Amino acid sequence: MKHLTHKIIKAGTLLLVLTGGLLTNVAYGSEAGGAYVERVYDPIVPAPRSQSLEEAKEKSAGCMSCHTDTDSLSMHASPGVILGCTDCHGGNADVFAHEGAEHSDYDHAMEEAHVLPSYPEDWNFPHSRNPEVSYALLNKEAKEFVRFVNPSDLRVAKEACGACHLEIVQAAKRSIMATGAMLFGAATYANNVLPFKNYILGEAYTPDGEPSAIKGPPLKDAAKAQKEYGVLPMLSPIPSWETVPPGDVFRVFERGGRNISNLFPETGLPNALGLLQRIEEPGRPDFRQSNRGPGTGQRISVPVLNVHKTRLNDPLMWFLGTNDNPGDFRTSGCGSCHVVYANDRDPRHSGPYGAAGHTGMTQTVDPTIPKDEEGHPIKHVFSRAIPTAQCISCHMHQPNMFVNSFMGYTMWDYESDAESMFPKEQEYPSDHEIRETNKNNPEAAATRGLWKDPEFLRGVSELNPELENTQFADYHGHGWNFRAVFKKDRKGNLLDEVGEIVEPDDPKKWDKAVHMSSIHLDVGMHCVDCHFSQDSHGNGHIYGEVANAVEIDCVDCHGTANEYPTLKTSGPAAPPGGTDLSLIRNPDGKPRFDWRDGKLFQRSLLWPDREWEMSLVKDSVNPQSSEYNEKAARAKTMKRDSSTQEWGVDVPAEERAHGYDSMECYTCHQSWTTSCAGCHLPIEANWKTERLHYEGGETRNYATYNPQVVRDQIFMLGRRGPINGGRIAPLRSTSALVLSSTNSNREKIYVQQPPISASGYSSQAINPHFAHTVRKTETRVCSDCHLSEEKDNNAIITQTMGYGTDFVDFVGYHAYLGGAGSVEAVQVTEWDEPQTVIGSYLHSVVYPDYFDKHEAAGDELETGYSHSSGEVNCIQLRGEYLFAAAGDKGLQVYDVAGIANKGISQRIITAPASLYGQDTTIPSKDATCVSVLTTQPIAPERNVGELMRVQNQERPTHPIYNYALITDSIEGLILTNVNTLSDGEPRNNFLERAVTWNADGVLDGAKYLSVGGHYAYISARAGLVIVDLDDPLNPKHVATVPMNDARGVYLQFRYAFVTDAEGLKVVDVTDPNNPKLTPNNVIKLSNANNLTLARTFAYVAAGSEGLIIVDVTDPENMIEYARLDDGLVDARDVVVASTNASLYAYVADGVGGLKVVQLTSPKSQPRYYGFSPDPVPELIATFETEMPALSLSRALERDRAVDETGGQVAVFSRLGSGPLTEEDMRKLYLDKSGKPWFVKDELDTKQAEQK
Repeated sequence: MKHLTHKIIKAGTLLLVLTGGLLTNVAYGSEAGGAYVERVYDPIVPAPRSQSLEEAKEKSAGCMSCHTDTDSLSMHASPGVILGCTDCHGGNADVFAHEGAEHSDYDHAMEEAHVLPSYPEDWNFPHSRNPEVSYALLNKEAKEFVRFVNPSDLRVAKEACGACHLEIVQAAKRSIMATGAMLFGAATYANNVLPFKNYILGEAYTPDGEPSAIKGPPLKDAAKAQKEYGVLPMLSPIPSWETVPPGDVFRVFERGGRNISNLFPETGLPNALGLLQRIEEPGRPDFRQSNRGPGTGQRISVPVLNVHKTRLNDPLMWFLGTNDNPGDFRTSGCGSCHVVYANDRDPRHSGPYGAAGHTGMTQTVDPTIPKDEEGHPIKHVFSRAIPTAQCISCHMHQPNMFVNSFMGYTMWDYESDAESMFPKEQEYPSDHEIRETNKNNPEAAATRGLWKDPEFLRGVSELNPELENTQFADYHGHGWNFRAVFKKDRKGNLLDEVGEIVEPDDPKKWDKAVHMSSIHLDVGMHCVDCHFSQDSHGNGHIYGEVANAVEIDCVDCHGTANEYPTLKTSGPAAPPGGTDLSLIRNPDGKPRFDWRDGKLFQRSLLWPDREWEMSLVKDSVNPQSSEYNEKAARAKTMKRDSSTQEWGVDVPAEERAHGYDSMECYTCHQSWTTSCAGCHLPIEANWKTERLHYEGGETRNYATYNPQVVRDQIFMLGRRGPINGGRIAPLRSTSALVLSSTNSNREKIYVQQPPISASGYSSQAINPHFAHTVRKTETRVCSDCHLSEEKDNNAIITQTMGYGTDFVDFVGYHAYLGGAGSVEAVQVTEWDEPQTVIGSYLHSVVYPDYFDKHEAAGDELETGYSHSSGEVNCIQLRGEYLFAAAGDKGLQVYDVAGIANKGISQRIITAPASLYGQDTTIPSKDATCVSVLTTQPIAPERNVGELMRVQNQERPTHPIYNYALITDSIEGLILTNVNTLSDGEPRNNFLERAVTWNADGVLDGAKYLSVGGHYAYISARAGLVIVDLDDPLNPKHVATVPMNDARGVYLQFRYAFVTDAEGLKVVDVTDPNNPKLTPNNVIKLSNANNLTLARTFAYVAAGSEGLIIVDVTDPENMIEYARLDDGLVDARDVVVASTNASLYAYVADGVGGLKVVQLTSPKSQPRYYGFSPDPVPELIATFETEMPALSLSRALERDRAVDETGGQVAVFSRLGSGPLTEEDMRKLYLDKSGKPWFVKDELDTKQAEQK
């Protein structure tokens, strides 16, 4: 191929017109990174379906004069594929290199033979390695060159591969691995960008790199295909972030400040008259993200900005891997999977490819390819033997089928072995260093860590022998670090294979403890050994959810308790009758599956000499089989009758409790899952960065991606959607964003605000999830889902049901307090990432200079803001509003949107306008407490209409969520509708009483309330009063439990924990209509005030006695665990929350102000990663409040999917899925008469012998 002319253009100016070779010594530089060279290319000629060997050789002749040896002439293993070099790559095979030619002659020949790039510098021309962090470069480059460097790229694969594989190419373009539809769809739905649960956005491009919609094949009944199979008709390109209106309603001042100038007010530039920010209406605030309305300036959707500009789980198949970190080396298109790169040295992850290292270096025999240069495939071979390490280059981020867990890893927490990962001296990165680091790693924390150095990052796993807290993976996609998950008991003790404790100081602990990778991985399997061609390529239809696009199912290879496997696929995307797996053969010609002597074997796709015996469920439940497994038989054949708990093969299939039709296999076999408990996305207006998709180019605004808390002990149950049979399955938190925005004046115009989903539920997205952590021994046990005979699993069931355990909840940048005449906000963390709690263990590691300053100041926190109020004994932050029960001032709702804005003098205000324009108060005689039911912002009014109920299959929101509940010691219970605070329109914020209720004076002296579902548990003079609010405007008194001056109340599943004049007591509220005080169960305290629970520990603010920590593992037999009174003078209230890997208590200490207590850390408690590790309390920070501190705002809920009566709280992004219903929940622990029933995890010896 000859290039007729080309031009080198810089900054829009024609520099030179040439014929022939490239201009040398040009100083390249442009928006794309290098100069654009205009070229004229010969048309692309599609590769032929067939040809003679001689014809193919002619198309390789000139190429082989330089590339004198190759791994595979056609890249294909089959000798029946006859292709020449230019069939796939293009170029000119008539150009030959002559032996002994001068270097300049060689270069000239190469330029004549090769297709040349339009952006030579960006492609490292004349080098052939993949460029780093290239992203949208493929869209700018000429398709002829794209084909030359990668014929399998989806822009050109039709011409290069379509003669033989056209259907596969078309299917791949529509596959979810190319479109990313689930990421984009779930993100837009969970953050209220779009209201469609049948997703409509996906990524696709034309051959010329232009954004493209993508359509599915014609269907006879498209509506039926969508409803029954999740098939979508088409996907549209993702809109530019600059024009997408925000889904959130942050910044309550958004209607203020009508500036005459069309400049954004934050730029601080004078207009034509020399005036700065002239305000048209004096008195109206002028803090605005844009003068021109939604979809302009900073008034945009931060999640969409994040999708366009921040490294997440992309790039997907339309782009090259970023080719900069281990785990990121790959090409684009079909070759994303089929052309293997060196990404991981662990043979469990990479199979035989592990020997090639993890830095993208080649082992090709081609003499022209440097062996010490990164960004090359291991071999010039197209392979079906794809290692898991290749899959992980995309599947290593939470929203994209997190495959790390298959290998036994999850995201690192910044704390585990922090001393080995951060420099000894505090880093003060420059702006340039920050930008350079974030090109390769989206975490802001990376700018302060040692792993920002690529060489250090590549050697992180080599630190493992010396590490105390964890072990790291050898891959680092996106520059991230991944920690190993090990078998632990609920207290966090490491366990070996037989369940014996491995002590933290055991030098061989990592060899003894069980690494919790999938049993499939342990026997040698890789992803491709389950997910065959259709799962990888797609079936030609467009899907919005991964689960709908999967063909394989567990029963296809393992069978059921009644039947052996058919080896025919039965997943949602399987063709009619399924694909017959017995017909599949490996590259060596041997069948993939083989029945021998009644046993089923599968051969490895990666290791030709390796095979494994399949576990057959029918044999595992048959006492006559050598494969009989007592534990499995009990679980799989258990009868539904909880009174007998009979089990065995003689129990009819239709009477079994755990049938395949009603629950997923991995409900029990999933050993663990990863759950995201917060990700901070702070948008920075001053950062000028590139778009990573579509047209590319630089623009202002950027948001880093900052995981906050990632745990591996959260087990929750819910239901899948109808396409997947509505079966019970494990859940996990998949997204938990909090957003911040800093304008160009570096004013934080809002901080750490959670959005609200399109359905009005909280944006804390929770979804059914297969974690790929299937194991045989480390499975779920009976007491994970049912009441234990030991009565020690109340917290476990609380977690399983999805009620939330207040352990992983989020306090964030400020702690909010109510005082004796004030409300206050105190800064408790650093702003920079990682946002460590000031005075904490991690603070001392990451910010040693700041930590030393903190210690020198006597552990005093520096920054707080206050506003006068009444006596605030109860306070709650939700979104940008702070609700305060302010005594004789009634309910006061404060605007705290500008709490961190340096441009505002009064950070806490009553309203942005006079009472004539907005009134967020409910006057009452003595408001004592307020509950907004969930600390996550919600908007119930969105969840109405046909779109939500029919198309999105959303459950109705319980009407109680429209209200704030207020207790008043004189008036009783008051409800006020607070939906106007979440509609983005401040001019309608007039709160009014909806109901006032105090039947027969039952709520006289009301002090505090805790809400569980539609029941309110209220401490009053009469005792613990239970009120049914199923019809919120018609409360019903259902029961009262007499107490001695009841005070604080906290609900955890079946028990209400109550403080009174005698101390801490427990009320069994299994039946709220018939509550019972548990006998002989009092923690005696002289002045017990408020309390909170975090899993198996209660934390009681006990006045002068300090903070009392009580072990409530068995709520009916509480045990005092510890007291912290040193430094505390008058503890009134306490809140517990997690930051990174540590647990903290925040104490309102009366005249002592705010006290911050670190409860666990890697330094103080090596078992910190247990479900409920024993706390080791240490006072780390204090703040002198203006008024005595009386109350604290509860933390942002991170694992509450549903309330105690089945009311959904969190958004579920998968169509038709949701939490367990109230009926589902009751069946797990109540019999038909409503009485609790109990289980044992271990079988009785006699019962086992009988089986």
